[in-house]
Amino acid sequence: MLARLRSDALHHTGGGRHRSGAVLPPPDVAHVLRLQRAIGNRATTRLLRQPVAQPHALKTAGITTDSKIDKNTPKWIQAAFDESQVLRPYLRGKFPGSSVTDGKFKVYDDERSFNEAAKRKQNDSRQLTPTELATEYGDWGGFYDRQTHMVHVRSRTKFGNALHEAMHRVAHPAFDGFWDTFVNEGVTQYFTDCLLKEQGLPEVTNHKYQAELACAKQLIADTSWEMVASAYFLNDQRLREALERRLKVNTDTLRKDLRANKVCARL
Repeated sequence: MLARLRSDALHHTGGGRHRSGAVLPPPDVAHVLRLQRAIGNRATTRLLRQPVAQPHALKTAGITTDSKIDKNTPKWIQAAFDESQVLRPYLRGKFPGSSVTDGKFKVYDDERSFNEAAKRKQNDSRQLTPTELATEYGDWGGFYDRQTHMVHVRSRTKFGNALHEAMHRVAHPAFDGFWDTFVNEGVTQYFTDCLLKEQGLPEVTNHKYQAELACAKQLIADTSWEMVASAYFLNDQRLREALERRLKVNTDTLRKDLRANKVCARL
């Protein structure tokens, strides 16, 4: 009966939508087992088929994708994570450790201070004038420092861009380590847009990851949403194995091709 219920739950809740249009969460097997013991199989099946309320924390707070950030931004980013139904299976156990409300979200009112922080992030040892510094780093909206686990953003940064940097915080660190910057940034933007759309908001449009995002979408089309999500958030190895089979390469070759940005062109 569990197998049958799991199949039924997947049919009705596997990241899809109920006929009413409400987003339904992916099934949680442990939760299904608890429900079975408590209310029986038929009642559990009926319950799993019921629509769940659409996440709405951001819209209720009047926040849009292009809202300017403020001191409350970490709270609303965390609310979107906590409310997410599509990402819930992949975020389980990540909080409070990866929360953005624990002092790991720094907003810079001073442009030069942010640019200098970005320069340090890049291990840039050049002596730059303020004008050169602004030319080099002035178009950065934010960045995530994996060594300190800190999100850095400007006071003029928009909410969608800040959410992108916060998404890096909940990703498994090994994803960036293996898949490299190009794929990592594309997949990060993809899941940022997923979270915004779940909240009824538009995707981010003012980022510089168009090629990276297109690669992420192709990666998902050639494998699966669940496989990419499991790799990104949980360090699941099925995505790597699937690409090695598809491209007929071993792990070392795949890693070299990722560093050279050759994988997306071969999908």
